[in-house]
Amino acid sequence: LIQFQKGQTPTPPPFEIFLCFGEEWPDQKPKEKKLITVQVVPVAARLLLEMFSGELSWSADSIPLQISHPDLKDRMVEQFKELHQLWQSHQRLPGAQPPPG
Repeated sequence: LIQFQKGQTPTPPPFEIFLCFGEEWPDQKPKEKKLITVQVVPVAARLLLEMFSGELSWSADSIPLQISHPDLKDRMVEQFKELHQLWQSHQRLPGAQPPPG
């Protein structure tokens, strides 16, 4: 993610996790042809990628996390707010490189 943000790699890192149930995988069959596949998208990873790629479309005050333990959700929201503020202050520093794109 850091290399992507610095423009050192052209593509963002993958953050989706694919699970396959009931069949061997990986094999020659594409995942779309498997009986049961699940795609897991960690919200935290997606938000970090959006933040560092400049595609951030959420307000730091209204992060739609779906975590069952409320204290954990509150801590994560606060950490994302702090990370977002640090990132914004870094972008304002003299000599800071603007994100690619």
